[in-house]
Amino acid sequence: MDERIKNKIRKLREQYGIPTAEKEVPLFQPGVDESCVAIVYPSNDIRTLGFKMAADKLVDIALKNPGCADYLVYSIAYLYRMYIELRLKTIIESAKHIYRKGHKLEKLLKEAKPVIKNSSQWFDDQELEAVEEKIEEFCKIDPSSDAWRYSRDYDGDPTLEGIQTVDLKHLKQVMDSISTALEGSYTAIFEDRQVE
Repeated sequence: MDERIKNKIRKLREQYGIPTAEKEVPLFQPGVDESCVAIVYPSNDIRTLGFKMAADKLVDIALKNPGCADYLVYSIAYLYRMYIELRLKTIIESAKHIYRKGHKLEKLLKEAKPVIKNSSQWFDDQELEAVEEKIEEFCKIDPSSDAWRYSRDYDGDPTLEGIQTVDLKHLKQVMDSISTALEGSYTAIFEDRQVE
């Protein structure tokens, strides 16, 4: 590229405050400004809550800026799915002291369901069935945790077939109802362990 053009581009970027990638500037570094420094915990519990919190915030942004919904739906659904996956894993881990790998919600739900059922008085069998129904819906739409991330699966087939639109406000409300039951169960398991 011509040096004059390079200089012109540099000046325009400076004038409009367009960031420029620089060598030897780390991506992750310890923070100085305490208002925006995140502590990285080794626990999956805080990550679990973080995925749901991030999805909730993105829904709020989409509600305030409707033009953003088409861009944010993928991240929102993926983050909610990750919340469910990690919460099922932490329930299993807390009750059975076994760490589970993999992304298959169906398998995790099957293992976590008896634990959830026996762990909490927060909800009745009907609510547990409703939670199970919603998780199974995620299983059908995104069985391997890649449908909301990629437009095609490993075989090259399109993902999210049959889904034309998503009501993000409704999705958030349903996820809140699921999380009430899952968090109640997880809390009960945690409290039971404290008594032991």
